[in-house]
Amino acid sequence: MWFLRGLLICALIALVACAVVLPEGGDKTRVMDGLGKLIFGAFAALALGYMWQLRKWFRRGTPTEPTPRARVGKPIVVDGSNVMHWGGDPSLVVLKRVIGALKNRGYEPIVYFDANVGYKLSKKHVNDHAMAAELGLPKDDVTLVPSGTPADPILLKHAVEDDMRVVTNDRFLDWKQDFPKIGDKGFLVKGRWQQGSVILLGLGR
Repeated sequence: MWFLRGLLICALIALVACAVVLPEGGDKTRVMDGLGKLIFGAFAALALGYMWQLRKWFRRGTPTEPTPRARVGKPIVVDGSNVMHWGGDPSLVVLKRVIGALKNRGYEPIVYFDANVGYKLSKKHVNDHAMAAELGLPKDDVTLVPSGTPADPILLKHAVEDDMRVVTNDRFLDWKQDFPKIGDKGFLVKGRWQQGSVILLGLGR
């Protein structure tokens, strides 16, 4: 680019000098015409160069779609706000053990919570990322629904659309009309916490 800019400047200077110094006649016309073509060519090349640089700049500034994370296991939805009560009082230990049991069986848990999960577990507000870190799961696999919104229809919609099972002891009677798949055998995976062990019905112990 610097070469073209230098060439353009030199050609412009030469054009002005020829216009002033050379006498009128055929030689002056030919020289001026040649310099004019040179200036036009240099200007066109510069314009193309700047357009190419601008195109690369715009391409760098365009956000690219994130590459979906490749899953190793079979995804399964976990009703976190239900599972954490399997031992009685809300328990992060029980929830972690259930998640661990699912992982050991080759599943990748996708956990949903009601917005108040932090207050139930530790009497403080938590967000998705904090819960994901606590559970040792990728942040994209843990969702706290907005306050005032039940998690049930959101997790059910995800499970139905992506053909996943749901780990929960909730029968979802209020949502059966909206999600008839709730009645399908095996769609809901029930379980319990028994003497420190996780039992998942339909998935083995």
